[in-house]
Amino acid sequence: MRMRSRREAGFTLVELMASVVIFSIAMTAVFATYSFQKKSFEVQSQVAAMQQNQREGMEVLSRDLRLAGYGIPAPVTIPNNVIGAGVTTIRSLYPVDNTVGPDSIYILYLYDMDANQPPTEITSPMPDSSAEFNVDSVTGFWDGDLCIITNGSAADMFQVTQVQGGALKLQHNPGGSARDYNEPGGHNTFPPGGYSTGSTLSKVRFLRYYIDSTTDPTRPTLMVDRLGSAAPQPVGDSIEDMQLQYRLDTDGDGVADAWSDNPGNPAQIRQVRILLIARTKFPEKGWTEVRPALGNHAAGTGTDGYRRRVLELTVDVRNSGV
Repeated sequence: MRMRSRREAGFTLVELMASVVIFSIAMTAVFATYSFQKKSFEVQSQVAAMQQNQREGMEVLSRDLRLAGYGIPAPVTIPNNVIGAGVTTIRSLYPVDNTVGPDSIYILYLYDMDANQPPTEITSPMPDSSAEFNVDSVTGFWDGDLCIITNGSAADMFQVTQVQGGALKLQHNPGGSARDYNEPGGHNTFPPGGYSTGSTLSKVRFLRYYIDSTTDPTRPTLMVDRLGSAAPQPVGDSIEDMQLQYRLDTDGDGVADAWSDNPGNPAQIRQVRILLIARTKFPEKGWTEVRPALGNHAAGTGTDGYRRRVLELTVDVRNSGV
């Protein structure tokens, strides 16, 4: 009987090894593509969040800057050290320049009291500062409100400590941690002759914008402090620098003619240029970037892995002049 050889069906070792190599290469390419797309998505998500935070912070700050000085008839007397040593008045805004960190700014304007929260008037003369005002209405006023009293040519700020609805009185007692505006000896005396019957009492918004980089150094935040008894609130997350520049009318002709980082006379301010640096929430491995110089604040000294964006906006301040 003749024996015939028959080739067995299957793969040789060489073929199997070649298949494994090809499969490994394909999977490596797929994984690399997935990793790249995943990283790109994460980066773009962080960048989008950074831009959104920056735009929101800019919108809130610019809105209050546009209102600076609204309804304020005269420089308002405030206690020394509420803003800083030697600062005893504010008309619309007060800049605080910082060459080694973010700037800050104080803003004052009249609370836009509608029909449900109208201003009120005093019903008896106030020849000198005291602990209460007799008024014709207490509607819309609450404990802790910051208010001004004005006769049109002078104005003083105080904080309401108690609203007496039945007696139609607004108390502004001194003392206590939240009573910086009523401290004994801290508030300048009223104008000569005091305030006469019919002088107006109105609620005001007194704000401070600043960058908080101490509560969480990895998450610098643009904050607004609605000065009085309320706690500061975040406005924009991951905003690491704010620089403010001011265009001034130095000769009083109504035309802004000079820019300054630190104006000596806030009454000359006609425009404010807002410069914000936002950064991503988390650093990115392999990304090398140095915080850029902004305004009169020098650039950073090393890379830290954060992506950044600079946003600039110039705002007209129509109510800043005396």
